[in-house]
Amino acid sequence: MKQKKRDFSPRERRLIDGFIWDICRALRLPRDSAELYQCGWAAFLDVYRSDPAAFADADFSGWRRAYLVIWDALERENRQLQFWLYGLASLDQPVSSEVPVPRWELLQAPHGDFQNGVCFHDYLDRMDTDARLMAYALMHGGAMEEIRAYYHWSHDHAYRTYNRLRSSMQEYLAL
Repeated sequence: MKQKKRDFSPRERRLIDGFIWDICRALRLPRDSAELYQCGWAAFLDVYRSDPAAFADADFSGWRRAYLVIWDALERENRQLQFWLYGLASLDQPVSSEVPVPRWELLQAPHGDFQNGVCFHDYLDRMDTDARLMAYALMHGGAMEEIRAYYHWSHDHAYRTYNRLRSSMQEYLAL
């Protein structure tokens, strides 16, 4: 005989919501996140479906277990959200849909060939001073306006230097 599934009472819904919001507060997670709320409910329903009788016991073992499972699920979800939030890409992912090679295969070994780096820095040392300064500033993440202001260059001088650097780099790549 098929049993009818019962709905949760308003008190039980408030209790489950309270679990989720308490855990979010304890883990310093955003309370208004729909993804975290859904994750908490999914974790609760997994526990409930596995043993609904534990929620009717006087020892509250089902509720304790649900709280711990929700806690673990929200921690995992938070780690996953932070992983994507900061733009980190897994090295196991393929480079693109056209290139199925995992990203880790494209990394150079830390003890790999240093000859290219030595040649590049030697090439930079042979450039005129302003182009070399701009190259190193750009490699360290500086923006054109920051570099121009730092070296007190005029607008025209900075862009002429940039164009000289660009043509020098094109010559270097052609070598």
